Amino acid sequence: MKIIYKSILILITMIIVSSCVKEEMINPDPSFILTYQRAGQTNALAGTKFYVIPTGTGEFFTLYDGLKGHIWGEAGAKGIDFNKADSLMVYYSTAGTYKLTLVTSSNGNFGNDYKVTSKTEDVVVIDQRNSFKTFNINDTDGNFALNNEILFSFPDAVTDFHFAAKFSMDSPDAKTYVNGVEQVSGETINDFSQPVVYTVKSGQGNDQLYTVKISTFPSSAEKVLSKFELGVGGNGEVGVIDEENKVINLTANYSTNLAAVRLILASSYASAILINNFAYSERKNYDMAKAVKAIKIVAQNATEVEYTIKTTIDNPVSTFTFAGLVPEPVGVIDAAAKTISIDVLKGTDVSKLIAKWTGSIGKVTIGTVTQSNGVTPNNFSKPLIYTFYKGSTAGDKYTVTINIK
Repeated sequence: MKIIYKSILILITMIIVSSCVKEEMINPDPSFILTYQRAGQTNALAGTKFYVIPTGTGEFFTLYDGLKGHIWGEAGAKGIDFNKADSLMVYYSTAGTYKLTLVTSSNGNFGNDYKVTSKTEDVVVIDQRNSFKTFNINDTDGNFALNNEILFSFPDAVTDFHFAAKFSMDSPDAKTYVNGVEQVSGETINDFSQPVVYTVKSGQGNDQLYTVKISTFPSSAEKVLSKFELGVGGNGEVGVIDEENKVINLTANYSTNLAAVRLILASSYASAILINNFAYSERKNYDMAKAVKAIKIVAQNATEVEYTIKTTIDNPVSTFTFAGLVPEPVGVIDAAAKTISIDVLKGTDVSKLIAKWTGSIGKVTIGTVTQSNGVTPNNFSKPLIYTFYKGSTAGDKYTVTINIK
């Protein structure tokens, strides 16, 4: 018992002693060095990263790089927390003067004391960048080669070399000139039949020269239509291309509305596809019923060929039977009279027969009831009239009659 009392007494004594000892605080010191200064540079360079290396002390370190929303002292400003052992990367994309601030802080006396200090340094950023990022002529990207040459190769069908080049530079402060004339991307026209020298001048005034050269190669004579399909508005029909006779044989499903359908076309390398002498568009609806009767393919060398389109519309129904009957009956279809006659065995329950057909894959109704092929049951004790639709328009009507044998 005495041992327990002694242990409690020792514990109480330790608590009292520790409460009388004040926790020491690490004195915060926000000193730092910048790696570009350590390298002997006076200013930072736009587009080039450098590092902040803390050399002081503290428990907590936060860096404010001086960009919008990261300026020390401004309401709502946010910094980047890091450890003293870290070096923090800083990057400025544009020239200017930025107030870079390192904030250090420490706690003491078990959180009752708190001290924060900061150091702010003006970082002057200059922009010496004077390079092209992209250079485009006639919707073709140039090849950046050695000796600051930008190379293009066009087919020899191109004979006019007056182009307005489209370009971008790595600095918003850089400007470019040709023979002393400032260039505007996509607007300033130059004659590229001979090499053109561009001078890219940085915001600091240092120059870099680029030479743009264009060469030519023999134009392709290829002009083959390799794909003809119906897209939106159609039912995936594929045209059979007779290359020898330059004929496209298309069998369209009965339900396809040929008056407004999109085409999926492809042709040989560097060729163009024309429909009624206008450039083909995969996003445009075409009237294959009346307006479009041919497809023209123009080769890169400007030679051309025309494919004639021969369209056949499939019958709305090509086979007709009833699901579940053994043997499966075969309907006799008279396309001219628009009738279907089908024999079933004596004893067959004709009040709930399920029709199954091939042909139209569009909407089909009996009266106002939409029919699902191979699913919808109907009472065939009397003749029924099937209406086949072309798109949303009612088309042919077939009368189906049951003959009990």
